Amino acid sequence: MSLETMISGLSRDEKLAAMELLWRDLTVDPDSLASPQWHKRIITDRLDNPAAGEALPLEEAKAEIKEAIHARRASS
Repeated sequence: MSLETMISGLSRDEKLAAMELLWRDLTVDPDSLASPQWHKRIITDRLDNPAAGEALPLEEAKAEIKEAIHARRASS
């Protein structure tokens, strides 16, 4: 049985648990996971050019992101 077939048979909660296990295993040695160059460029650009306006409190920012995701899914 292929890994893809095994994963497709898992419930959502089992898939999330598998992701957590994989992430934990992959991050045991953080130096082995190099960020791609494009990621470094984006972070550098965002740090050098912060968005205008006031920063939102973390919980408010999370709520806005969730609302945007739900709106995008609803329009699909």
